Amino acid sequence: MTDDAFERASDAADDSPRLGGDDRGQLMLVAALAIAVLLVGLALTLNTAIYTENLATRTTDTNLDGAVNHGGAVEAGAGTLLDEVNREGGTYGELAGSFDEAFGNWSDAAATLAAVRGAATDAERVSHVRGTRISQPDAARNFTDGNETADWTLASDVGVRGVRFNVSRDSLSTSNASSFHLVVDDETNAVETAVYRDSSRVFVAVEDAGGVETTCSVAADAGDYVTIDVADGRLNGTACDPLDAVHTDLDGSVTVSYRNASEAEGSYELYVNETNATVFDATKYEPAGSGSSPVAQEALYAVTVSYVYESGEMYVSRELRVAPGEIA
Repeated sequence: MTDDAFERASDAADDSPRLGGDDRGQLMLVAALAIAVLLVGLALTLNTAIYTENLATRTTDTNLDGAVNHGGAVEAGAGTLLDEVNREGGTYGELAGSFDEAFGNWSDAAATLAAVRGAATDAERVSHVRGTRISQPDAARNFTDGNETADWTLASDVGVRGVRFNVSRDSLSTSNASSFHLVVDDETNAVETAVYRDSSRVFVAVEDAGGVETTCSVAADAGDYVTIDVADGRLNGTACDPLDAVHTDLDGSVTVSYRNASEAEGSYELYVNETNATVFDATKYEPAGSGSSPVAQEALYAVTVSYVYESGEMYVSRELRVAPGEIA
C-alpha cells in the first residue's frame, strides 16, 4: 500500500462521528446500571439456591430420622434374636422357624410403637446362611479339644463371627509366652490374641498382622471370671482397642486355632459359616445335648431380613444382612 493510500485511510477515520463529553457520561452510566442489575440478580440467585439447598437438607434429615432409627433397630433386634435362637439349639429348619416366630413378635411390637409416631412398619426374614456354633458350656473345663489336645484348629477356611470368652482368672498363665492364644489366620496375615495374668490384673495382648503387640488389661480378684468379647472389642465390658486388629487386619476366609489351650478354663462360643456336617469332628467335638464339651452344633450364621417404614413423608423398603460380630 502507498503512502497516499495510508493518508486517505487516515483522513477517512478522522471524518467518523465523535462522542461528546455528555454522550460518554451517559454511556458509562448505562453500563454501570447494567452491571449493578447483573450483580443484584446474581446475588439473589445464589441466595435462593443456598436457602433452597439448606431447607431441602434439613427437611430430608428430619423425614429420614424415623426410617434410619427403625433400620438400626431392625438390625440390632435381628442380631440379638439370632444368637438367642442359636443357643436354644435345634435343626436348621427348627432354628429358622424359631427365628421367624421371635422376629415376627418383635416386628409386631415395633409396629405398635411406630404407629404412635404416625408410621407403619413391618419386618421379616428373607433368607439365612447355615453355619455351626462352636461352644464350651462347661465353665470348669480348659479350652482343649475333645482329646485334650492343647494346640488345635477349631475350623478352617471359614467366615467367623461372635467370638466370646468367659475365662477363669485363676486358670490363666502368669507368662505371656506360655499363655492361651487365639490365632486367626487368613493365609496372608495372622492375628494372635494372648490372655494371661499377674497378681492383680488380667492382660489381653494382641499381635497384629505387622507383628506389633499392644495390650489392654483389667483388674480382677481371685476366683473372678473375665469376659473377652472379640466381636465387640471389649474386656470385661470395657473397650479394648488392641482387639480391633482381629477385624481390620484380616480379609476373606480364615482358620481359627487355639494354642496352649490348657492354660485357660471357662466357657466360650463362636460361629462359623460352614454347616455342622462339614465342621463336626468326633475327635474334637461332642454333639449338642451330650453334656460334654466342647460342642459343635447346627446354627444360623447369618440372616437377611427385609423391612418397610412408611410415614406421611416417605416410603422406605430395604434388605439387611445380619451377622453380628463378624470378623471375616
